[in-house]
Amino acid sequence: MTPTRAVQSFINAKKEGIDVPTSTLETIRNFRKWREPELIGLRNASSYYPDIYIEKGMEEEITRLLTIVKNRNVAHKF
Repeated sequence: MTPTRAVQSFINAKKEGIDVPTSTLETIRNFRKWREPELIGLRNASSYYPDIYIEKGMEEEITRLLTIVKNRNVAHKF
């Protein structure tokens, strides 16, 4: 399952009031391997569904990963 699909599946399950599928939870647990847009999407989804942070310290880890990505980007001079 893709990270984007996992976040959407989590949101859909919460809206419908059903249990979140195991495959969705497994994908979310692998957030450390996600790219920047997916991490931003996960962080944005947490504003509406804070229980998407299924691990302790997940928010801080996402912030740390995004900082690393930001520091890797090099400004271009034109």
